[in-house]
Amino acid sequence: MTKSIGARIAVGTALAGALLTCPAALGAQLRDQTQVAPTNDLPTPYVRVHPWGELPRAAYDERASFIGAEEGPDGSIYLLSRCRANSCANRPEPPVTKHDPSGKLLASWGAGMMDFPHGFAMDVQGNVWASDQRTQQVFKWSPDGELLMTIGEAGVAGDPPQLLSEPTDVAIGPHGEIFVSEGHSFSRGANRVSKFAPDGSFIMSWGRTGSGPGEFNVPHTLALDSQGRVFVGDRGNNRIQIFDQEGNLLDVWYQFGRPSGIAIGADDRIYVADSESWGTDNPGWKKGIRVGNAADGSVHYLIEDIESTAIEHSGAEGVGVDRHGNVFGAVVRRRMLEKHVPGAGVGLATTSSEALDGAAPPGSHLGHIATGFPAAPAGRGLTATATTEAGVALLHANFSAGDLSDLAAMRRHAAHVLHALTPDPGSGGPGTGFGLVRWAEAIAEHARMAGAAPDASASLRTHAAHVASIASSVGARAQAAAEVARRLREATSMRVASPLVAELRLLVYQMTEGGDENGDGDLALDGEAGLQQLEAHVYLALEAEGLPRIIR
Repeated sequence: MTKSIGARIAVGTALAGALLTCPAALGAQLRDQTQVAPTNDLPTPYVRVHPWGELPRAAYDERASFIGAEEGPDGSIYLLSRCRANSCANRPEPPVTKHDPSGKLLASWGAGMMDFPHGFAMDVQGNVWASDQRTQQVFKWSPDGELLMTIGEAGVAGDPPQLLSEPTDVAIGPHGEIFVSEGHSFSRGANRVSKFAPDGSFIMSWGRTGSGPGEFNVPHTLALDSQGRVFVGDRGNNRIQIFDQEGNLLDVWYQFGRPSGIAIGADDRIYVADSESWGTDNPGWKKGIRVGNAADGSVHYLIEDIESTAIEHSGAEGVGVDRHGNVFGAVVRRRMLEKHVPGAGVGLATTSSEALDGAAPPGSHLGHIATGFPAAPAGRGLTATATTEAGVALLHANFSAGDLSDLAAMRRHAAHVLHALTPDPGSGGPGTGFGLVRWAEAIAEHARMAGAAPDASASLRTHAAHVASIASSVGARAQAAAEVARRLREATSMRVASPLVAELRLLVYQMTEGGDENGDGDLALDGEAGLQQLEAHVYLALEAEGLPRIIR
């Protein structure tokens, strides 16, 4: 992702002299990230708003696979998606959408032009840029969708000046210079940054495959700071490399995790989306968006993803920021666009009290479901707490399958899954200690009471009934998974344990994401829908009451 267009970049003439020298300490920083302590224990003073943004076709629960978000000079928010199949090939949906600050759809375009949208950017004139990894092209549109420029040849990979190779991102410099990161196949193909003049003519490339200074292993994202320095998210090497505009290496940072997306705001605040950590790619680092200072590399906050400790790649892959400090996370795997509103202490315009102003009253049944329940950890809402518990269960269900020759590990992680779902009295383990089964029961109960309230609208009664139905289904599936976890915990042989591992993982996935058991292409509210679908109906219930779509 690129710099917020609300910024005014000022690059002095001293850049050429002041930034060309690689710092003496740089060599000491070129080390394996496993030697760097994870920046996990950081405050999260943001309020999550999800879903955000109107789609051009159908309801939001038919979500697009978002990959980018940017603000235009007029305050409009532009989104980039991979349509509804994590690919736009042969899809009718337009991958680029333009919204007003409230999320109302203003325009859309790009249908039939792209296959696998990847990088997204704005320039100071408000023109919209996107890279397509599979068509091997970079596109430039006017703010209203008129195609102005194309770099690369459709479907042909190669080297500049005429061709590109898997362009992962694009960033526009203060004078219109075009920077394109290339390479998404690890040791195969290109791993470089290419620079073009404002008219699209080729200037230079730098970088090659490797892990040494100035080398790349999947340069996945680009951004420029107020000095015009080029920040490259070298994802395969778990680091950010910083260059001047001539490709001279200035610094290397590991403290922001495994970077999938980078945005830098007008105040040089840096936002780094880490969608691939915790698993084997970067063990011990939680997924989320790390917020810090682009000037000195300090890390201040972690907007922790709701699946921050899941092995699968998840969380925001693309990230953008608007002039108010609102952070947009484009989450490909869960197919959602999240808005994170800054709270007290962030030092930006909006406060958490403002963000929650008008939200569901914390003492109401809908408020208990969405934003606050006294018995939940930190007073969070029932839905967010249930999702946290489900994330713990999913993590350890996956861990149980990590080594199918290690019976002890399989049994140990089965016990952790059980504790997250329905803990035995007096037992200890990860999670809240209350259990997803009971949280689901509480959601169903409060949804029924919200729908039965004398002043409930017809729309609220409908959506509250849907929430209650889904919560009951989630609870039943969680109980079934708990029973499998008990049997796995007591398994005495690999022959008994192996099929139980597979069954446990399937049930937990269905519990979180839903499962189309009858194969009709729809998720029935009673028996097939999961927590993702429950969240969507909680938002609809909030909307029915004219309340902000906030779950926390």
